[in-house]
Amino acid sequence: MELKLPELGEGVHEGELVRWLVKVGDMVKDDQVLAEIMTDKATVELPSHISGKVTEILAKEGETVHVNQVIMKFESAGGAAKSAPSADPKADAKTVNAPAKPAPAGAQAQPTGGNGGQKSELKSAPDSEPKSMSAKDGGEMLTIGGSVTAAPATRKLARESGIDITQVTGTGPDGRVTNADVEKFVSGGGKSAAAKSSGTGANAAGSPSFTSGYAARAKGGSPADLEERVPFKGLRKKIAEKMRQSKDHAAHFTYVEECDASALVALRTQAKEIGAKAGVKVTYLPFIMKAMVAALRRYPMMNSSLDEEAGQIVVKKYYNIALSVQTDDGLTAPVVKDVANKTILELAKEIEDLANRARSKKLTMEDLTGGTITLTNAGTIGGLFATPVINYPEVAILGFNKIFRKPVVKMINGKEEIVIRDWTLFSLSLDHRIVDGAVGAEFTKLFIYYIENPSLLLMESL
Repeated sequence: MELKLPELGEGVHEGELVRWLVKVGDMVKDDQVLAEIMTDKATVELPSHISGKVTEILAKEGETVHVNQVIMKFESAGGAAKSAPSADPKADAKTVNAPAKPAPAGAQAQPTGGNGGQKSELKSAPDSEPKSMSAKDGGEMLTIGGSVTAAPATRKLARESGIDITQVTGTGPDGRVTNADVEKFVSGGGKSAAAKSSGTGANAAGSPSFTSGYAARAKGGSPADLEERVPFKGLRKKIAEKMRQSKDHAAHFTYVEECDASALVALRTQAKEIGAKAGVKVTYLPFIMKAMVAALRRYPMMNSSLDEEAGQIVVKKYYNIALSVQTDDGLTAPVVKDVANKTILELAKEIEDLANRARSKKLTMEDLTGGTITLTNAGTIGGLFATPVINYPEVAILGFNKIFRKPVVKMINGKEEIVIRDWTLFSLSLDHRIVDGAVGAEFTKLFIYYIENPSLLLMESL
């Protein structure tokens, strides 16, 4: 029996095989998840359509696979196999948010720089290392260098105890490191895994341990002894593809303008109290989005995309704002739909929900598609301004930076005075092929006018 890659969604013909969840020799059941496939829009779990034994795996992790390509062979456990199911999230496959990260997060799945429609894994608890499934007990375990395994809670215990878990000898099934192993190691009763190695200074995974790395350097070892090679695949690879696509196609131009955010800060303070009574956390973002919509109505070309194949500029008369969200796996950009027709509290609730589901890896493909312009917010981290990378094929992305207090000169009662104000800067990156610099500047000026006078946004809803 053969398993072919089914349809992954409308217009999607290939995907990256992020992770196999079974291996040759495993007995699988009907509807058991076999692998995770990442497309440009989301990651889907590929279920089995038969019960039987895995006899051959024909695609490697990190490999691009195409619809109808044979990727696995089975030995049927008996009975005719059902036809292969569709991997569309609306059918049999389950949409998740992306694979366990292959490298420390920090770059963006969207630009921020940036965003993009990147995603993260649904089933794994947030952690800083890749995860794999134990074929023996089906439990979820953390893999370091391909062989040292431990549950996330054990990893956390090791970190809090200040020890390198790769030095702990596991006594659990298949050499799994348990809490008891960590506690024994901390108390001095456990043996180092490195001490049981072949004497090459590497841990069981073949990777240099912290202590062996320093020893190698002290003995004049090569720099490679102090390096770690991480597979370039999954979310990090998809981020790279999206960023390269944006830079290769869009002619980036960034315009930065400063803004007196004092009135916004005061309004948001009042809104926080109202939101708290309704159980909603109100940030600055709903107000930013409303001001964006007000300005986009005057400058519709900012809310467009370029269909290069058709030779057409597609101007959108609806306002779906993608919002960059930092997760353990990188930056992803879920979309807040129909911003123009939602209240501040409705937007605040939706933003909070999307952010929580992004960080807990529960976003769906629907959450990640349909954006018309992107808002990226680095203000909680800091920085005066940035040059965001456009979420292609959109033509613009707005960067919201930190709000800080500063003395400024203001005209008060006909006289110049120095006053303390809440201040910020906004960064607008646009595709200069579609939007002229003057149009981008005028849009930004109008947008900032609404930010400095947020009460005027009420007029937009009348």
